[in-house]
Amino acid sequence: MKKLLFLLLSILTADVSRAATVSWGAQQDTGVIDVASAAMPVGQVIRIGYFGTLSGAAITANSTTNAGLGILEGDFHQFAQSTIGTGTFNTPATFAVNSTPSYASLPGFAPNTQIYFWAFKSSNTSSIANVLATATETAIAYVPFANNSAWQFPASDIAAAKTIDLAQFSNPNTVVLAGNYKAGNTASLTGILGSPNHALQLATVVPEPSIITFSIIGFFGAAQMRRRKRK
Repeated sequence: MKKLLFLLLSILTADVSRAATVSWGAQQDTGVIDVASAAMPVGQVIRIGYFGTLSGAAITANSTTNAGLGILEGDFHQFAQSTIGTGTFNTPATFAVNSTPSYASLPGFAPNTQIYFWAFKSSNTSSIANVLATATETAIAYVPFANNSAWQFPASDIAAAKTIDLAQFSNPNTVVLAGNYKAGNTASLTGILGSPNHALQLATVVPEPSIITFSIIGFFGAAQMRRRKRK
């Protein structure tokens, strides 16, 4: 009887500590740089997840504006997020993260899906909403899991862990939907990663036309007020 009770307790509690695990990083020979080719600052947000229905072309098209980033966010299923410098002693351009969420804590998340890497350079990193609203640069890239099975999310909470690194972007089948993969030495990374090194470079996010319009209206409005005061 005691053996039966022990077996039942084992079955009931077996999944408590289990979680899907992905170790992801930029700590080998590939770092993250901004549009100006400078090493990405510590604290900038990075994420892994997958896009549900948007095509690659749609993802690229929507990556160029803040409103477009909002559209991408609506289709993005996040597995984990972190920041540049995490796990690498606050070293710019690099990170080393071990994420272990249970799929039960990710409603609607589909196992066995493609892992996408998404990075931002934003002036406000206090929340994802603020990151999207203030992003001036972004990058989205992945290695098709048909070419590297590590880039496929675990099948379940008890499946083997996956380990990916941006160094795997050297794969000729890498897909960069926003930004640019730069093979060859990047001056800003030489002192960080050594040489040779490579980089995932972010692309510019253009401010919304409405924001530019309001800024112009505000500028001319202020100028008009100054003229009236002088009169």
